Amino acid sequence: MTTPDLRLVPALPEHVDIWMAIRAEPLARRMLPMEPETREGLLKRILEASSDVTDPKAKGFRWMVELDGRVIGTVSARELSRVQGRIEIGYMLSSAYVGKGLGTRAVGMALERLFSMPCLHRVWLGTAADNLASQGLARKLGFTLEGVMRGHYVVEGQRKDQQVWGLLRPEWEARRSVDASSPSGRGLG
Repeated sequence: MTTPDLRLVPALPEHVDIWMAIRAEPLARRMLPMEPETREGLLKRILEASSDVTDPKAKGFRWMVELDGRVIGTVSARELSRVQGRIEIGYMLSSAYVGKGLGTRAVGMALERLFSMPCLHRVWLGTAADNLASQGLARKLGFTLEGVMRGHYVVEGQRKDQQVWGLLRPEWEARRSVDASSPSGRGLG
């Protein structure tokens, strides 16, 4: 049995239509608090983001998730504060690929890149209180539930609570060393 080839690739302008299609899927609309966005707006977001964590001017990053050569989602990290050492991570997969562990692997790969930045101490993510798949991803990657912001956003006309999850560098490093020494030798991503 072969393992599917999952990679993070730089987000490029030619990915905008795939990203738009994923955002339009019923699962994404039901789980994510997305502001309406035009093709031009998404293209601007792709062009403004970097994929190179060594870029000293970057304020955010975006990668596309590629499985066996096909783009199936995106992972982003935004609002980097080098002074405070923190960044927010977000992710989205096409619904056909949800529930297969691919999101966890993709976010793990992004965390590996992000924590290579010496300034970074904390990565956080938010998820709807009813998004059990994202909560599972957060737990598997070592995030800690830090709190709930009640009625924080609206999804499909319904006010939802947002959970805030955090991961600190020492927690990530401890987890990586345990995973690296495991008998499977698989690691996180």
